Amino acid sequence: MKGFVFYRTLGCKQNQFDTQSLIDHVLTDHFKVAADAEEADWFILNTCAVTERAMAKARGEINRVRHRNPGVKIIVLGCGAKCNPGNFTGADYINQFPPEFDSNWDDLVGSRSGIGSTLCPPHGYIPGGRSRAYLRIQNGCDQRCTFCIVPLLRGPSKSVPLIECIEALKELAGQGVKEIVLTGTNIALWGRDLPDSDGLQQLLAGLADNIEDARLRMSSLEPQLITPELISWCLNQPQICRHFHFAIQSGSSRVLKLMNRGEPSAELVDCLKQIKADTPDVSIGADVIAGFPGESDDDFNATVKLIESIPINYLHVFPYSERPGTAAVNQSASVPQKIRLERATELRMLDENIREDFTQRNSNKIHDIVALGDYSLGNQRGLTTNYLKVAFAPSFNPPGSRFRSRLIASGTSMILP
Repeated sequence: MKGFVFYRTLGCKQNQFDTQSLIDHVLTDHFKVAADAEEADWFILNTCAVTERAMAKARGEINRVRHRNPGVKIIVLGCGAKCNPGNFTGADYINQFPPEFDSNWDDLVGSRSGIGSTLCPPHGYIPGGRSRAYLRIQNGCDQRCTFCIVPLLRGPSKSVPLIECIEALKELAGQGVKEIVLTGTNIALWGRDLPDSDGLQQLLAGLADNIEDARLRMSSLEPQLITPELISWCLNQPQICRHFHFAIQSGSSRVLKLMNRGEPSAELVDCLKQIKADTPDVSIGADVIAGFPGESDDDFNATVKLIESIPINYLHVFPYSERPGTAAVNQSASVPQKIRLERATELRMLDENIREDFTQRNSNKIHDIVALGDYSLGNQRGLTTNYLKVAFAPSFNPPGSRFRSRLIASGTSMILP
């Protein structure tokens, strides 16, 4: 036997799929999965390049493993390794496998068709012991946002054909999962590279017809690619979660232009406002970047105003992080790091307030809940269709992986009365 291998994945769900493909293609009778990195002969680290923090985390992971297991051979793959291989001098192999790994993947790792841009099956992924699964429907991105390195690493958008998506969904549902999350680099682009495709709504309709008693949830959407008609259609499909997450990034037209992003249409913004007025239980979340080059106080205030006017119910906040190789690195009027962090802190305080407000508004109501099957730290967790987190008592025994119950608010989480 050639030894024990331990895998570690950093970053997005796409990286999780890439790692699963590695396991399926690399592991043979000569290799076994180690229980932890300390017992491994080989440590494979799949890295992320979206922020400097992600790169630093990968370096720290290498140092930690090397300290605890000096004899281990470290292999670094993924977006971070593609973006800046010099960042990982502590590794033994970067973007390549050693001779012991007799695998066709060795020819793919360093190429644009390899790790980070592949669509090799499986397209479905279930974290161990969970009742929530992920279905990859596409990879890559055709947009060229000035702050984002991902299109350079994952290449143009490539869609998983409809029939393959449906087959993967049926396989996941057949394993008993109760929620399936559609993931990809930019899922709003699904189908644009396929002949005779009508786009994302066609995929959603095909999946909804085959999901049985599970529910569908979409991951992040690019608002400039989404129409009000699609959102309205989704709200009439009982199989689709009442939750939309948009990569808004900024509420300032000027900053969006600097980012090389189209603005969300006025019709979509009006649609979201109307949805929140008519059906306030629908959850709307947003990604926001604080301190993009050239962002003024007025630009930042425009973002806050947009968040409050819809209103958005929660935020994922990212202080702007320079990515070598992106156009934004060369833009003038860099915002000082101190101001970036101050604006990010203000947005996170706003996030806490709007989360708690949304939780309170949904208190003492009946909710559709999926028990996530995560019993870490003695806690059981659940998730409602409108993306509210549910904390169960350690002794609670869920009546099935998916059930309905009245919930009451407790801070930014829900609990059973």
